[in-house]
Amino acid sequence: MLSKTIVLAVLTVMVVSIFAAGGVTVTEKVSLVILPGSMSGGWNTSYVDYLLSIIEEQALQLGRFRLFPRADLQRIMKERNMSVFGISDAINIGKLGGSKYAILLTLTELSATWSRESKSYEATSRYTIKLYDIENGELLASKTMKSYGSSDKTSQQAIKDAIESTASSIWLELREIFKLEAYVTSMNGNIVVLAGVDPKLVQKDVIFEIETSTGGVGYVKVTGYNKTDGTVITKFMYGERPEKYDVATEYPTTGFHVGYGVSTFSGLFGLAVTVWTDGSVSKIPSSAYATVEAFLDFVDDYSPIYIDVGTGFKFLEVGRVGVRVNGGLSMFALYNSDKDDFDVMFDGVFVNGMLTYEFNPSSIIYVSISYPLYFGERELSELNIQFGINF
Repeated sequence: MLSKTIVLAVLTVMVVSIFAAGGVTVTEKVSLVILPGSMSGGWNTSYVDYLLSIIEEQALQLGRFRLFPRADLQRIMKERNMSVFGISDAINIGKLGGSKYAILLTLTELSATWSRESKSYEATSRYTIKLYDIENGELLASKTMKSYGSSDKTSQQAIKDAIESTASSIWLELREIFKLEAYVTSMNGNIVVLAGVDPKLVQKDVIFEIETSTGGVGYVKVTGYNKTDGTVITKFMYGERPEKYDVATEYPTTGFHVGYGVSTFSGLFGLAVTVWTDGSVSKIPSSAYATVEAFLDFVDDYSPIYIDVGTGFKFLEVGRVGVRVNGGLSMFALYNSDKDDFDVMFDGVFVNGMLTYEFNPSSIIYVSISYPLYFGERELSELNIQFGINF
């Protein structure tokens, strides 16, 4: 059962991606109305209302919007005897509330079925979020999203779990669509000062991509603010150095990295998925590290699996090169596919050193060396070497 869970998690990580067609740049808070669109496939108004409340919550957490009040929206829906809106309705209501943009939520599927294999209810939800310009009705961005949930109690709980699992994805998507924009006002050494954006909208550690006047690209990270003149203070990371008046656009990052690579341990060769966070985004405040490796070789008809879970920190950063140190719990096991169970298992601890090179903040190659120490009757201790890429 554990092995299937691990495989499912790995596959899920591999297929998840963020995509936004178009979008808008933001320099100050924008007015936004979020409305329910058409429904089908098992949705009802309570589920719709719950999902809308999650979208509103994530929008407020992002801090870039003035939202059309929910109470006013419910009053309008009641007066007009409406449960859903079309784009023309969204534009009219948006103008009524002084909104500049409208998000229309189109719900396409919500279902839950009992799985004998997992012995739980498994739910799936699909919906589309579309962003419109209130002034002219232009479609600015569209995102189709899908999420899953499960519960061993009721199908309703599985559905609720599926809806709740969309929260972080919605937050990331709103951040991708509504990107902050500023311009370089001065540069002194590695200190780059940005202006033209409300500092209240900019969190520390946010990364800006600067397109220079010569056509190159440089990256800076927010370190603080100047309350006197309302500018944003950043530190130059790497790339081409910007000049005054170069445009800086937010480079949305999650602080969450997923790397795919190859590894070797005790004479075995395998494929690996490694996940680490840098604690740079408020949604992911901690710094964690985990790796799962499935080896291609067999030991007495058993499939070896190597798992590390722990925490870490960036020890050194020089331009595009970084060094990270990790540590925590380790497990090496031999999986018996006939019994669907682990026949041999070694528990222990590990320390890890990780060398990274960034092409940009989301494209990284890395080499890691781990030293695990296992406890038990048979001592097993040997270097684990991994090479991979995050993109």
